[in-house]
Amino acid sequence: MEKLNSQQKKAVEKLSGPVLVLAGAGAGKTKTLTSRIVKLIENGVAPQNILAITFTNKASKEMEERILKALQNNKKLNFPILDYGFQPFISTFHSLGLFILKENSHELGLNKYFSIYDRDDTKKILKEVLKILDLDKEEWNIRSIISFISKNKGNFVDLNTFLKSSDRNHYTETMAKIWQKYEELKKKDKALDFDDLLLEAVKLLEKKNDLRKHYQNKWKFIHIDEYQDTNKVQYKMAKLLTHPEEKNIFAVGDPDQLIYSWRGAELKNIMNFENDFLGAEKIIMEQNYRSTKNIIKASNKVIQKNKQRFDKELFTENEPGEKILVYTAFNEREEAEFAARKIQELIDEKKINLNEIAVLYRANFQSRILEEKLLKAGIYYQVLGTKFFDRAEIKDLMSYLRLSQNRESMVDLKRVINSPKRGIGKTSVLKIFSEKENELPGKTKKSYQEFLEILDKIGNFASQNYPSETIKFIIEILEFEKKANESKNDDLMERLANMFELVEFAKKYDDFEPEDSLEKFLDDIALMSDQDTKKDDKKEPRVKLMTIHAAKGLEFNSIFLTGAEGALFSPQASELDKKKMKEKMEEERRLFYVAMTRAKKKLFISWATIRTTYGQISQNQLSSFVGDIPDYLIKEDGSFGRRNDTFGEENDLDILDFLDW
Repeated sequence: MEKLNSQQKKAVEKLSGPVLVLAGAGAGKTKTLTSRIVKLIENGVAPQNILAITFTNKASKEMEERILKALQNNKKLNFPILDYGFQPFISTFHSLGLFILKENSHELGLNKYFSIYDRDDTKKILKEVLKILDLDKEEWNIRSIISFISKNKGNFVDLNTFLKSSDRNHYTETMAKIWQKYEELKKKDKALDFDDLLLEAVKLLEKKNDLRKHYQNKWKFIHIDEYQDTNKVQYKMAKLLTHPEEKNIFAVGDPDQLIYSWRGAELKNIMNFENDFLGAEKIIMEQNYRSTKNIIKASNKVIQKNKQRFDKELFTENEPGEKILVYTAFNEREEAEFAARKIQELIDEKKINLNEIAVLYRANFQSRILEEKLLKAGIYYQVLGTKFFDRAEIKDLMSYLRLSQNRESMVDLKRVINSPKRGIGKTSVLKIFSEKENELPGKTKKSYQEFLEILDKIGNFASQNYPSETIKFIIEILEFEKKANESKNDDLMERLANMFELVEFAKKYDDFEPEDSLEKFLDDIALMSDQDTKKDDKKEPRVKLMTIHAAKGLEFNSIFLTGAEGALFSPQASELDKKKMKEKMEEERRLFYVAMTRAKKKLFISWATIRTTYGQISQNQLSSFVGDIPDYLIKEDGSFGRRNDTFGEENDLDILDFLDW
């Protein structure tokens, strides 16, 4: 208790009734939550009556270790009883759902040891479903299907509810067929998937009064971390488990850090907490222990423009620190060169550990040029997620290109002979590999001949054009862009953006003679991939490259926030109504805020006045979020323009105010 500040102590000492703790970034929420559980036990609450829920296995394990260590070291307690399983129940939402379902498996007609599909299992079953329904795996992308089903289940919509919904079109009708067949195959295996662990547990708690009362009495004190990230089914689980009279629920969260609405997280869950649990006490923790004063002041100014939030303002007793460097680059190439150069300066001047540096970006396609420049500078890096040249769509394009030059490449042939779907089965592929094409069935033989004709067209085009034009030709001839634009599917659009980023990479070979450019391009790609692998094999510290979403919950001494342009940090206005536009803009602002508050000591914000996306060159404006940072907190740099010159007076008008107007 001596190590806690006044607001943390207030939260820890509030031992009964509903409590909402609004913990800002770096405010020590885990320490507070852990201390509160220890305090409950000190005051006579049985450990087994305490439930703590968080979102990740890592966070759950860390919390459990901290609590058990604190209990074992607590001189007020004598707790050998902990060795016999009488411990607080600390888990993720999914682990909790699994626990409830296993204890009551008979209610679902399942064996206690029922199978649980992991992501790979789900992918395999859905691949089988697409085959059964004869659907094109390019048009009906597995990741998108998983996301669709998962989001519905997270919104407490099961298959039967979805089938009764009135919003029916070709897309939803097909998704319904896929989902229905998926559930049939899953039921045949007597299995559940990860989303079922929550959905079925909540349905059970709603349906069975005695069961619900049993768990309400079992876990009399409930703690939920990252409450702002709860979706509808998690929110329902929290409410159902909370005793309706005692209402001992302790929720910790921060609306300013909700960045997962696309996964189903609902802002209203935390905003309505005081209405859901009448008499709740709200405690605001505003002291930040992570960042410098300048970073905190700048972050406050950015997030304060949002309307859907609780009023709070972070402060810190840390040193003022350096000003935030805003770098204006001419294009994305110069921006990446700046990041590499500045990282090298940090290494040379401060002897800083590369693990303490992260480069963040809004969209995956941005990583390609950053990887290239870091590789060229000899700076070890690690991409959290998939490296650019390891992405499936990039490998597909490269396989088509290589096959157009070398029909003997069996690895490339196997990769793309059915991408997109052509109905050439495994047996037929084996015959092709054995040079027995004449034995192929008539329809299959025709599909294979059409495939070869496509390779001929690509090869002929490549012989007269540069690699960048050839890649665009492949995208066109395979109708990748057409399918992505027609579907308006986020996953397909992201893959298309990555494809066009490969086009941009290939443009640097336009300076070679046409007959040499393709060979040089293919050789460099092969060597680059090899170098990337070698770097990964080394056990040396590495700069982390990741999307801002992936950075949530992490912290680094130095953060490079790249691509700070209005075009990247904004929703597509044409697809949204005014209300939805406002909600999305507020989430984009929260995303920017989360990126800023990952930085402990140094924050670099960069942007490009010109950037190429989807093969189109666009002229950009600096994001209005950067315009919200006071001048006295900023140091400007860059070869092209100044922040204020390029930003313009019109940016004093916030986009949400503009929409109201």
